[in-house]
Amino acid sequence: MFKLFYTSSENNVGFGVSKVVDSLNHEIKKKKIRSIFSNRILKFLFFNPDIIHINGCWKIRLLFLFVLAKLYGTKIVISPHGMIDPFSLNQKKFKKKIALFFYQKFIFENSDLIIVNSELEKKNLLKIIKKVSEIIVIPHGIYIDKKFRILKRKKKNLKFVFFSRIHKSKNLDTLIKIWRNDHFFHKFNLDIYGEIIDDKYFSKLDINYLKNINYKGSLNRNIQNCLSKYDVFIHPSNSENFGLVIFEGLSSGLYLIFNKKLKKKILEKKKFAKNINFNSKELKKTIGYISSNKEKIRSISFKRKSLNYVKNNFNWRDVSALYFKNYKNLISTKI
Repeated sequence: MFKLFYTSSENNVGFGVSKVVDSLNHEIKKKKIRSIFSNRILKFLFFNPDIIHINGCWKIRLLFLFVLAKLYGTKIVISPHGMIDPFSLNQKKFKKKIALFFYQKFIFENSDLIIVNSELEKKNLLKIIKKVSEIIVIPHGIYIDKKFRILKRKKKNLKFVFFSRIHKSKNLDTLIKIWRNDHFFHKFNLDIYGEIIDDKYFSKLDINYLKNINYKGSLNRNIQNCLSKYDVFIHPSNSENFGLVIFEGLSSGLYLIFNKKLKKKILEKKKFAKNINFNSKELKKTIGYISSNKEKIRSISFKRKSLNYVKNNFNWRDVSALYFKNYKNLISTKI
């Protein structure tokens, strides 16, 4: 069997890309594959893997690992995890343009396989990287707590939650501004969970001065049990490659409100969500609709349907099997 080396643009911090890589590494090991997740170049040299899977972009250490992999004849897989999407490219735009020109495009064009997490990401990448050997779509997976049990909420008032990294790309400031400035929202509480990625951005949100908006800290454990105490998951993000938190919200039985820019039409088609232009008027209208259908979205049947949808399409066991299949195909073509 082959050896697999995972590396990431992020350190192993328990959320974001590193959470995905750590989970994937954990599942691959269950298939009796020798694999490690490390960002250290020396570890790569000592491990001498058959495949390196690079997750993310821009970091110089990823370039060094790519060059070493080429020298050692290691098969190279890369997953950009949304870092080539338009919104992401516009953050620190000048630096990324330089990196794209000097080495990042070269890495994509000379990898053996590119794995993206959505058709939208594939489309965005192919606008920039024309010469690719092979590109496939595999979604992220999530874990669902085996002890999690669906419960029907009976309290009168609707409860709303935001759960994601606290970063300007998530558009949380727009949500807070709407909640603060329109009296319609003052009768509802909004709880916020997430790792603070940008302290300066977070300090400008002034959450501590708002009575009906509460920051509850990070949420890395017992996610379904915590989120199931709410009715509605609001996600105003301007950009989301895949959105683990979306499926964690859905698996918790919550109704979802998305920014239309995320293009999550399938979830609206299945009646799990509403996609809106993210402004006060449309959010108010959507919450009015939810209030009128409160019993339906709180029903056990609705919650079970949303949980089963995630279990059947985005559980790590099945998702990791797709990765494993493609790793095996790469090794079979190794000269």
